[in-house]
Amino acid sequence: MKKAFTLIELLVVIAIIGVLVGLLLPAVQQAREAARRLSCQNKFKQVALAYANQASANNNEFAPRMIQDPNKSCGWGPFLLPFVERNNLYEQYSFDAPFSYDNLAYGIQNQTVSNTRIDDFLCPSSPDPSGPYTYSMPAYGVTWTAYVADMSPIARVTEELMVYLGKTTTESQRAGCLEADDTTSYAEIVDGTSNTALLVEIAGKDKVYQNGKNTGSQLLGTTGGLGGWADATTSGTKFLGSTPDGTSGPGACGVNCSNDYGLYSFHAGGANVAFVDGSVRFTNQNIDIETLVAFITRNGGD
Repeated sequence: MKKAFTLIELLVVIAIIGVLVGLLLPAVQQAREAARRLSCQNKFKQVALAYANQASANNNEFAPRMIQDPNKSCGWGPFLLPFVERNNLYEQYSFDAPFSYDNLAYGIQNQTVSNTRIDDFLCPSSPDPSGPYTYSMPAYGVTWTAYVADMSPIARVTEELMVYLGKTTTESQRAGCLEADDTTSYAEIVDGTSNTALLVEIAGKDKVYQNGKNTGSQLLGTTGGLGGWADATTSGTKFLGSTPDGTSGPGACGVNCSNDYGLYSFHAGGANVAFVDGSVRFTNQNIDIETLVAFITRNGGD
Protein backbone atom coordinates (compact mmCIF):
# COMPACT_ATOMS: atom_id res chain seq x y z
CA MET A 1 0.00 0.00 0.00
CA LYS A 2 1.43 3.42 -1.03
CA LYS A 3 1.93 6.01 1.69
CA ALA A 4 0.46 9.49 1.18
CA PHE A 5 0.03 12.70 3.12
CA THR A 6 -3.08 12.93 5.17
CA LEU A 7 -5.12 16.13 4.86
CA ILE A 8 -3.94 17.25 8.29
CA GLU A 9 -0.28 16.69 7.37
CA LEU A 10 -0.74 18.63 4.13
CA LEU A 11 -2.32 21.53 5.97
CA VAL A 12 0.54 21.54 8.48
CA VAL A 13 3.12 21.67 5.66
CA ILE A 14 1.24 24.50 3.95
CA ALA A 15 1.06 26.37 7.26
CA ILE A 16 4.81 25.96 7.83
CA ILE A 17 5.55 27.20 4.31
CA GLY A 18 3.27 30.19 4.93
CA VAL A 19 5.10 31.04 8.14
CA LEU A 20 8.49 30.79 6.41
CA VAL A 21 7.32 33.03 3.58
CA GLY A 22 5.96 35.49 6.15
CA LEU A 23 9.33 35.56 7.88
CA LEU A 24 11.39 35.83 4.71
CA LEU A 25 9.34 38.46 2.86
CA PRO A 26 10.13 41.35 5.25
CA ALA A 27 13.81 40.41 5.15
CA VAL A 28 13.76 40.42 1.34
CA GLN A 29 11.97 43.77 1.31
CA GLN A 30 14.48 45.21 3.78
CA ALA A 31 17.36 43.98 1.64
CA ARG A 32 15.83 45.56 -1.45
CA GLU A 33 15.28 48.87 0.33
CA ALA A 34 18.85 48.78 1.64
CA ALA A 35 20.04 48.39 -1.96
CA ARG A 36 17.79 51.23 -3.13
CA ARG A 37 18.98 53.47 -0.32
CA LEU A 38 22.61 52.73 -1.19
CA SER A 39 21.88 53.54 -4.84
CA CYS A 40 20.24 56.81 -3.77
CA GLN A 41 23.23 57.77 -1.64
CA ASN A 42 25.53 57.00 -4.56
CA LYS A 43 23.50 59.34 -6.78
CA PHE A 44 23.80 62.10 -4.18
CA LYS A 45 27.55 61.46 -4.12
CA GLN A 46 27.83 61.68 -7.90
CA VAL A 47 25.82 64.91 -8.11
CA ALA A 48 27.90 66.45 -5.29
CA LEU A 49 31.01 65.52 -7.28
CA ALA A 50 29.40 67.04 -10.38
CA TYR A 51 29.03 70.29 -8.45
CA ALA A 52 32.69 70.09 -7.40
CA ASN A 53 33.74 69.56 -11.03
CA GLN A 54 31.52 72.41 -12.16
CA ALA A 55 33.12 74.73 -9.60
CA SER A 56 36.61 73.54 -10.55
CA ALA A 57 35.90 74.39 -14.19
CA ASN A 58 34.65 77.86 -13.23
CA ASN A 59 37.31 79.46 -11.01
CA ASN A 60 36.20 77.44 -7.97
CA GLU A 61 32.79 79.06 -7.92
CA PHE A 62 29.51 77.20 -7.76
CA ALA A 63 26.85 78.05 -10.31
CA PRO A 64 23.75 79.94 -9.16
CA ARG A 65 21.03 77.79 -7.67
CA MET A 66 18.61 79.70 -9.89
CA ILE A 67 18.20 82.60 -12.28
CA GLN A 68 15.25 84.75 -11.23
CA ASP A 69 15.02 87.04 -14.27
CA PRO A 70 11.67 85.99 -15.83
CA ASN A 71 13.18 86.42 -19.29
CA LYS A 72 15.73 83.68 -18.61
CA SER A 73 14.61 81.95 -15.41
CA CYS A 74 15.94 78.49 -14.60
CA GLY A 75 16.68 76.17 -11.72
CA TRP A 76 19.87 74.50 -10.49
CA GLY A 77 19.97 71.50 -12.81
CA PRO A 78 20.84 72.98 -16.22
CA PHE A 79 24.23 74.16 -14.93
CA LEU A 80 25.18 70.61 -14.00
CA LEU A 81 24.23 68.85 -17.23
CA PRO A 82 27.78 68.65 -18.68
CA PHE A 83 29.01 67.18 -15.39
CA VAL A 84 26.45 64.36 -15.23
CA GLU A 85 27.26 63.26 -18.79
CA ARG A 86 24.31 65.10 -20.35
CA ASN A 87 26.29 67.47 -22.53
CA ASN A 88 23.87 66.84 -25.41
CA LEU A 89 21.05 68.39 -23.35
CA TYR A 90 23.31 71.22 -22.19
CA GLU A 91 24.07 72.16 -25.79
CA GLN A 92 20.33 72.29 -26.54
CA TYR A 93 19.63 74.57 -23.57
CA SER A 94 19.69 78.37 -23.92
CA PHE A 95 20.41 80.41 -20.78
CA ASP A 96 19.06 83.47 -22.63
CA ALA A 97 15.46 82.20 -22.41
CA PRO A 98 13.20 80.83 -19.63
CA PHE A 99 13.37 77.14 -18.75
CA SER A 100 9.75 76.76 -19.92
CA TYR A 101 10.25 78.20 -23.42
CA ASP A 102 10.55 76.45 -26.75
CA ASN A 103 11.02 78.28 -30.03
CA LEU A 104 12.42 75.93 -32.63
CA ALA A 105 12.64 78.74 -35.19
CA TYR A 106 15.38 80.25 -33.02
CA GLY A 107 16.81 76.93 -31.90
CA ILE A 108 15.47 77.24 -28.34
CA GLN A 109 14.40 73.92 -26.79
CA ASN A 110 14.39 74.77 -23.10
CA GLN A 111 10.95 73.33 -22.35
CA THR A 112 11.89 70.10 -24.12
CA VAL A 113 15.14 69.84 -22.14
CA SER A 114 13.35 70.66 -18.86
CA ASN A 115 10.90 67.82 -19.53
CA THR A 116 13.70 65.25 -19.72
CA ARG A 117 14.07 62.58 -17.08
CA ILE A 118 17.54 62.65 -15.46
CA ASP A 119 18.04 59.40 -13.58
CA ASP A 120 21.01 60.88 -11.69
CA PHE A 121 18.55 63.19 -9.92
CA LEU A 122 16.03 60.49 -8.95
CA CYS A 123 16.07 58.11 -5.98
CA PRO A 124 14.90 54.51 -6.62
CA SER A 125 13.06 54.42 -3.28
CA SER A 126 10.74 57.23 -4.39
CA PRO A 127 7.56 56.79 -6.44
CA ASP A 128 8.57 56.71 -10.09
CA PRO A 129 7.29 59.81 -11.93
CA SER A 130 4.95 59.05 -14.81
CA GLY A 131 6.37 62.00 -16.74
CA PRO A 132 6.73 65.78 -16.51
CA TYR A 133 4.25 67.62 -14.30
CA THR A 134 2.17 70.56 -15.48
CA TYR A 135 1.77 73.71 -13.43
CA SER A 136 -0.49 76.65 -14.18
CA MET A 137 -0.80 80.17 -12.85
CA PRO A 138 -4.06 81.37 -14.43
CA ALA A 139 -3.79 84.82 -12.86
CA TYR A 140 -0.59 85.37 -14.84
CA GLY A 141 -1.60 83.35 -17.90
CA VAL A 142 1.38 81.06 -17.40
CA THR A 143 1.66 77.29 -17.75
CA TRP A 144 4.77 75.14 -17.83
CA THR A 145 5.92 71.56 -17.58
CA ALA A 146 9.07 70.06 -16.02
CA TYR A 147 10.52 66.77 -14.82
CA VAL A 148 11.09 66.31 -11.10
CA ALA A 149 14.24 65.58 -9.13
CA ASP A 150 14.37 64.00 -5.67
CA MET A 151 17.15 66.36 -4.57
CA SER A 152 17.48 70.12 -4.34
CA PRO A 153 19.54 72.95 -2.88
CA ILE A 154 17.91 74.87 -0.02
CA ALA A 155 17.60 78.59 -0.66
CA ARG A 156 17.41 79.61 2.98
CA VAL A 157 15.95 78.95 6.39
CA THR A 158 12.80 81.01 6.89
CA GLU A 159 12.61 83.84 9.38
CA GLU A 160 9.35 82.28 10.65
CA LEU A 161 11.22 79.15 11.75
CA MET A 162 13.90 81.15 13.55
CA VAL A 163 11.22 83.15 15.38
CA TYR A 164 9.56 79.86 16.31
CA LEU A 165 12.90 78.69 17.70
CA GLY A 166 13.27 81.94 19.64
CA LYS A 167 16.31 83.13 17.68
CA THR A 168 17.12 86.46 16.05
CA THR A 169 19.11 86.16 12.82
CA THR A 170 20.02 88.25 9.82
CA GLU A 171 19.10 87.29 6.27
CA SER A 172 22.71 86.34 5.51
CA GLN A 173 22.79 84.03 8.54
CA ARG A 174 19.75 82.18 7.17
CA ALA A 175 21.14 81.77 3.65
CA GLY A 176 21.68 78.31 2.23
CA CYS A 177 24.79 77.17 0.40
CA LEU A 178 24.15 78.61 -3.08
CA GLU A 179 23.22 82.08 -4.26
CA ALA A 180 20.49 83.07 -6.70
CA ASP A 181 21.64 84.98 -9.81
CA ASP A 182 25.27 84.82 -8.74
CA THR A 183 28.04 82.33 -8.14
CA THR A 184 29.23 81.20 -4.70
CA SER A 185 32.90 80.77 -3.87
CA TYR A 186 34.29 78.31 -1.36
CA ALA A 187 35.38 81.28 0.76
CA GLU A 188 31.74 82.32 1.15
CA ILE A 189 30.89 78.99 2.77
CA VAL A 190 32.00 80.27 6.15
CA ASP A 191 30.68 77.39 8.27
CA GLY A 192 32.89 74.92 6.40
CA THR A 193 32.46 72.53 3.48
CA SER A 194 31.95 69.49 5.73
CA ASN A 195 29.25 71.27 7.75
CA THR A 196 27.21 72.87 4.98
CA ALA A 197 24.52 71.04 3.00
CA LEU A 198 24.79 71.33 -0.78
CA LEU A 199 21.83 69.13 -1.74
CA VAL A 200 19.09 67.60 0.37
CA GLU A 201 16.59 64.87 -0.38
CA ILE A 202 13.07 66.18 -0.99
CA ALA A 203 11.18 63.45 -2.81
CA GLY A 204 7.61 62.82 -3.93
CA LYS A 205 7.11 66.07 -5.79
CA ASP A 206 5.11 67.57 -7.43
CA LYS A 207 2.52 66.03 -5.08
CA VAL A 208 2.12 67.00 -1.43
CA TYR A 209 3.29 64.26 0.95
CA GLN A 210 2.60 64.56 4.66
CA ASN A 211 3.94 62.02 7.14
CA GLY A 212 4.03 59.18 4.61
CA LYS A 213 0.72 59.98 2.96
CA ASN A 214 0.13 61.29 -0.55
CA THR A 215 -2.54 63.96 -0.17
CA GLY A 216 -3.19 63.90 -3.91
CA SER A 217 -2.80 67.67 -4.07
CA GLN A 218 -0.24 69.47 -6.16
CA LEU A 219 2.30 71.63 -4.37
CA LEU A 220 1.62 75.34 -4.57
CA GLY A 221 5.30 76.04 -5.21
CA THR A 222 5.43 78.91 -2.73
CA THR A 223 7.48 77.30 0.05
CA GLY A 224 9.13 74.14 -1.18
CA GLY A 225 9.05 74.53 -4.94
CA LEU A 226 7.54 72.08 -7.41
CA GLY A 227 10.54 69.77 -7.71
CA GLY A 228 11.67 70.17 -11.31
CA TRP A 229 15.46 70.16 -11.72
CA ALA A 230 15.18 73.00 -14.24
CA ASP A 231 12.14 74.67 -12.66
CA ALA A 232 13.11 77.95 -11.01
CA THR A 233 10.51 77.47 -8.24
CA THR A 234 12.42 74.43 -7.00
CA SER A 235 15.58 76.46 -6.50
CA GLY A 236 13.64 78.82 -4.27
CA THR A 237 13.00 76.02 -1.75
CA LYS A 238 12.80 77.43 1.77
CA PHE A 239 13.21 75.43 4.99
CA LEU A 240 10.29 76.03 7.34
CA GLY A 241 9.93 72.87 9.41
CA SER A 242 6.50 71.51 10.27
CA THR A 243 4.24 69.91 12.80
CA PRO A 244 4.66 66.10 13.11
CA ASP A 245 1.68 65.47 10.83
CA GLY A 246 3.23 67.70 8.16
CA THR A 247 0.14 69.84 7.70
CA SER A 248 1.50 73.20 8.84
CA GLY A 249 4.64 75.10 9.70
CA PRO A 250 6.81 76.31 11.21
CA GLY A 251 7.45 73.36 13.48
CA ALA A 252 10.11 71.18 15.05
CA CYS A 253 10.00 68.39 12.44
CA GLY A 254 12.54 68.85 9.67
CA VAL A 255 12.73 65.38 8.08
CA ASN A 256 10.01 63.11 6.64
CA CYS A 257 6.99 65.05 7.91
CA SER A 258 6.36 67.24 4.86
CA ASN A 259 7.94 67.52 1.41
CA ASP A 260 6.76 71.12 1.27
CA TYR A 261 8.26 72.36 4.53
CA GLY A 262 11.35 70.20 5.01
CA LEU A 263 13.46 67.26 3.87
CA TYR A 264 11.54 64.21 2.72
CA SER A 265 12.36 60.69 1.59
CA PHE A 266 10.81 57.26 1.21
CA HIS A 267 13.54 55.62 3.28
CA ALA A 268 12.74 54.44 6.77
CA GLY A 269 14.18 56.69 9.44
CA GLY A 270 15.70 59.62 7.57
CA ALA A 271 16.83 61.31 4.36
CA ASN A 272 20.07 61.89 2.46
CA VAL A 273 22.10 65.08 2.57
CA ALA A 274 25.12 65.80 0.35
CA PHE A 275 27.62 68.26 1.79
CA VAL A 276 29.91 70.67 -0.03
CA ASP A 277 32.97 68.48 0.61
CA GLY A 278 31.29 65.66 -1.35
CA SER A 279 30.33 63.55 1.65
CA VAL A 280 26.82 62.12 1.90
CA ARG A 281 25.15 61.49 5.24
CA PHE A 282 21.88 59.80 6.06
CA THR A 283 20.19 62.30 8.35
CA ASN A 284 18.00 60.79 11.06
CA GLN A 285 14.42 62.00 10.96
CA ASN A 286 14.60 62.67 14.70
CA ILE A 287 17.47 65.13 14.32
CA ASP A 288 17.14 68.26 16.41
CA ILE A 289 15.87 70.93 14.05
CA GLU A 290 18.44 73.46 15.26
CA THR A 291 21.21 71.06 14.24
CA LEU A 292 19.57 70.70 10.83
CA VAL A 293 19.36 74.48 10.50
CA ALA A 294 23.10 74.66 11.23
CA PHE A 295 23.79 72.23 8.37
CA ILE A 296 21.59 74.12 5.91
CA THR A 297 23.05 77.59 6.51
CA ARG A 298 26.50 78.48 5.21
CA ASN A 299 27.13 81.55 7.36
CA GLY A 300 25.19 80.90 10.54
CA GLY A 301 28.20 80.90 12.81
CA ASP A 302 27.12 77.50 14.09
